[in-house]
Amino acid sequence: MTARPNGSGLSWGISTLGCPELSLPEICKLLGEFGLHEIEIRAVDGRVDLAQWAVEAGWLPRRAAALLADHGIEFRVAGSSFKLVDDDEKSRAELLAFCDWANSWRARYVRVFGGGTWGKPLTEAQYDRAAQAVTWWQQEKKQRGWRIELLLETHDAFSASTPCRNLLARLRQPIGIIWDSHHTWRFGGESPSDSWSQLSEWIHHVHIKDSISKPSARHPFTYVLPGNGEVPLGEIVEVLHRHRFAEMVSLEWERLWHPYLPPLREALARLQMQPWYLTPAKSIDEARSPIIAH
Repeated sequence: MTARPNGSGLSWGISTLGCPELSLPEICKLLGEFGLHEIEIRAVDGRVDLAQWAVEAGWLPRRAAALLADHGIEFRVAGSSFKLVDDDEKSRAELLAFCDWANSWRARYVRVFGGGTWGKPLTEAQYDRAAQAVTWWQQEKKQRGWRIELLLETHDAFSASTPCRNLLARLRQPIGIIWDSHHTWRFGGESPSDSWSQLSEWIHHVHIKDSISKPSARHPFTYVLPGNGEVPLGEIVEVLHRHRFAEMVSLEWERLWHPYLPPLREALARLQMQPWYLTPAKSIDEARSPIIAH
């Protein structure tokens, strides 16, 4: 497990979605400023086509590994745009190239979306198609000798626990989950405890972000600095602490998609000011119940 010099019982990190304009060395420097040692790579140098970017920018695996090691940073998640429900030959080829890159850079996980649209229940055919896409990927992984694992994010039509569980039930070899705690609460209407109780067996990565019920250009809500909104972030963090969650908790600051947001540095400063960042709020349930390791 990565050391946690920030004193927190959780392993905090960032998604580069929040600083898409930065170069890889600049990203590493930013993490160092805030005492963070875990990274989720989604965009670098203004690009999201990361496999092609790495080649064109001269970031060979050995060079990238040396830079990350020098800064004590672990590459946890590579964020692809692949959608299980909407896959085709082109998107599959792009995913394979992306996974080749992520595996060569020693990422631990590759993120995929389920696809579909929230509010439109998935059909049996869509669930079957998503399951077939996962099975295809698992076969490719075995043939190519990849170390990476696939994670499904609670996003799109999979923004709640039930559709995620419906897909997992169709898989002979289930994949892991990225718990986008904002989406399961705001879209799925689930409390943090409910989401954890239904998905904890598969959760390997967590997204944290905050919002208010005010429409923005792309959503019926507006993202705000951590702690300034309506999302029960303290409860989410408390659940993770209570169950000794040992993997990465990522501030997913979506500045690439929402340029109204202030710079990631400001969001990180606000995050680290929150009372629950280092010590979660105590709850009656925690006092009554023994801690269960995840």
